[in-house]
Formats: sequence, structure tokens, C-alpha cells
Amino acid sequence: MSRVDDLAIRYLADRVVLKPLTRWNEAYKEFPRYVMEYLCAKYVDASDPVPGQQRIDRVLSEHYVESKERELIKSRIKEEGEYVLLGQLQLRLDASRDHYWAEVPALGDNFVRVSSKVLRKYGDVLLAGGAWGTMTIEYDARYEMKGRIYPFLVREFSPFQITRLDLDDYIEKRRIFEDSDWVSLLVQSIGFNPERFTDREKMLMLLRLVPFVEANFNLIELGPRETGKSYTYRNTSSRSFLISGGKATPATLFYHIAARRIGILGQKDVVFFDEIANTRFDDPEATISILKDYMQTGRYTRGSLEFNSQASIVLGGNIDTDISRRQPSERYAHLFEVLPPELREDAAFLDRIHAFLPGWELPKVEPQRYAQGYGFITDYLAEIFHRFRRRNYQTVVAAHVDFSRMTGRNQDAIKKTAAGLLKLIFPHRDAHTILKSELDTCLEVAVELRRRVLEQLAIIKPEEFREVSLEYSARS
Repeated sequence: MSRVDDLAIRYLADRVVLKPLTRWNEAYKEFPRYVMEYLCAKYVDASDPVPGQQRIDRVLSEHYVESKERELIKSRIKEEGEYVLLGQLQLRLDASRDHYWAEVPALGDNFVRVSSKVLRKYGDVLLAGGAWGTMTIEYDARYEMKGRIYPFLVREFSPFQITRLDLDDYIEKRRIFEDSDWVSLLVQSIGFNPERFTDREKMLMLLRLVPFVEANFNLIELGPRETGKSYTYRNTSSRSFLISGGKATPATLFYHIAARRIGILGQKDVVFFDEIANTRFDDPEATISILKDYMQTGRYTRGSLEFNSQASIVLGGNIDTDISRRQPSERYAHLFEVLPPELREDAAFLDRIHAFLPGWELPKVEPQRYAQGYGFITDYLAEIFHRFRRRNYQTVVAAHVDFSRMTGRNQDAIKKTAAGLLKLIFPHRDAHTILKSELDTCLEVAVELRRRVLEQLAIIKPEEFREVSLEYSARS
């Protein structure tokens, strides 16, 4: 075992898992990593994994439903009276009927009743994005509302995801680790082998996590294919949502007026536009206008309604890269050229991006680059990240740095990036205990990533952005 593995087992045994255990079966790629890690932590002994893995095989074969089997499972519930399903569950309040409904994708049904026990015990989690778990579904054809029968009822639910933890304890445990060991533990926790990456590459991988810990953070990453962009945002937290190309509409992003249903920006912590070059915006003028306002203020309006949200926006895309030099192809007039036409020349939109992560510096993810040791259970870490969004580390930055020579937008961008890195790498520090070297580590990267945005804007609109300064000084 590595030094990091030894520390993890010694001090964090109740919240870590041997990461390779979750990848024994290629058929399980469709499951979020936190689901497989929960099952492995529950059933698998790392010293003798095969019996536990076989048990998981049985559990999934008996209780996980593929879409083509939905009607068969509905029939089985009806004939047997109840059935245990494994899958995702989410609740919503139907105010017009004064009724809570469960959305059960495994059944393809958005109007499943839910017991008061499940609502009372897990309502906060299930109403705020939902959770994976095992659920007992009952059938009762006697339940009728306004002339329609709603026979399915979620009677019991056991979540796979961690719903209760102590953030302060996590922060205290950080004090045990050297900086490099802690960074390696985080990299291993998100599924990668830290020994196969340089310090610079590990820092870039942590920058992908800033949107999870810093609310309303706007990031773009462009790089070659197969560097782990989608893998990271799909598997790090159940509170992230991927839009993979296709069409993005005001109804799906913001609020569906006809259905009275809030969009994904109001439900998730991170919204990742994967393959952004292929994304098309329905009614682009209105959609981009609302999105720009949201990226600046954290608020948006639909019709007569106004909403607040803390969701971070991440744009991810592929860019032709000289792999040997680890630099973008020289054929581009500017690096935003790969974005959809609605975005690539919209300086007001691009200026709202806080950080531009150089994905071309990251290597392609080969099998030996996946995690080999112990890391935090994914859903535990995801919940930690979610709690950090409520803690303000920008005050730590502001206490030591004078940004008065910058514009407000540049200040916000750098403070948010630096604060996010502090939460990830130095969560045990405050304004009184932070070391200059620690703060400089975060600030230098934050300035670099914001400068890259401005450099591209200076090409697009030189009259406005060419002379922009990012100078700051230490407070005396």
C-alpha cells in the first residue's frame, strides 16, 4: 500500500473504499460510481472480493430494471402485491392537487404515491434532486383521485447515498495529512491514480472540482478527447447534471411554465454542458440572455416568476490539440472559436466565465491512470462538497489581498477560484492561520485561469479587453 492508502485506512476507514473494486464488471458502466461504491462498501471484503462481487451481481440482476423490462416489473408488482426495486427516486410537490408524487424512472412513471414514512424520513434529500436506493413498491388499484387510479406506492426506501455527516470532522482529519498526500487522496477519490499524474496535472484535476464546492462558479474546459472531463462530472456527485450535446431549452434549463416544474438549474449543484460545440439552444436569444443574467447574479426569471439558484455552470468541449506539445492547434483565431455560434462571439457571455481550464495539458486517461488505492466513498465526498458551498472562504482571500486595481468582475472570478481551491486543499485554514505560500498557490492558479479568458476576449474585442490588468497586492 502507498503512504496515502495507509493514512486513509488508519484515520478514515469508515469513509473510504478500495477504488478498483467498483470496476470489475464492464456491464456496470451505466451505474453512477457512488452506487457501485455503496454496494462494494456494504458487501465486498477487499482481501477476498469475489464472494461480495458475486452477491452484488445477484442483487443487481434481481432488483435493477432495464427500460425494456418496465412493463414486466409493473405486472409483477400487480400480481405479487409488492416488489423491491433498485434505482433512482425523486419527489415533487404537486401544489395544484396538494399531493407529493414520486418519480420512479425504473417504472417510467412520474405519478407514484409515496408513504408518509418515506416522506418524513428522506423528504429533504428526495425533494432536492433525489437519490439512488432500494425501494419497496406496493400495488393498490383502489386508490383513485379525480377519476384516475394511481396504484403504485413507494412504501419503503433505503438510500445508497450518505445523508448525514460532520463537515467539521472532515476538516479536522485534513490536519493529519501533508499537502501532497491530501491532494493525492482527493485525486484517488475521484477515480484516478495520483502516481500517474504530475503535480500540475493534479492541480488541474482539482480545478474541475471547484464548481462542486463553490456556488455559482462558471468554468470552461477545452481539451482533447478522453481526458476524463465527462467521467469526472458524471461520477463525482449525484448533484451534477450532464447535458450531452443536443438541445438546451428554457423549459429544461430554467422553468417549465406549462408543467410548473423547475429546471435543472434549480435542482442541481453543477450543470455540465458536455460537447458544448454540439449544443444547440432553443430560442437562443432568450435562452442566452437569461443564462447571462443568471451567471452574473445567480437569479433568473421565467414569465412573472423569479428564481434564485446556486448551480455552477461548466462548459466542456473538445479542441484540436498538438499532443506532443500539449498546446491547442494554431489554426484557431481564438480558443472560443469551438463554441456554438450563439456563444463564441458574445463577449458579455464569455466575460462571465470565471476560469478557463487548459484541458490540453491533461493526458488521455488510459487504464493504468485509474485509481488503484483507497479514496473517499464518492457519495460521502459529494455531500462534503455540497456542505462547503455554504461556507465562505472568499473572506480568507480578501483578508490578505488587495484587489482594488481590478474590475469587480475580475475580482469575483479570482476570489471564487481561489476560495474553491482553499476548500479543496486547505479547508483547515482560516484568515488567521493560512500561510502565505498556501494562499499564493491558490491565487496564482486563479489569476492564470482568469487571464486566459481575458486573453481570448482581447482577440475578439481588443478595444475593450486588451489593456485589462489583473494586478493585486498583499495587504499590510
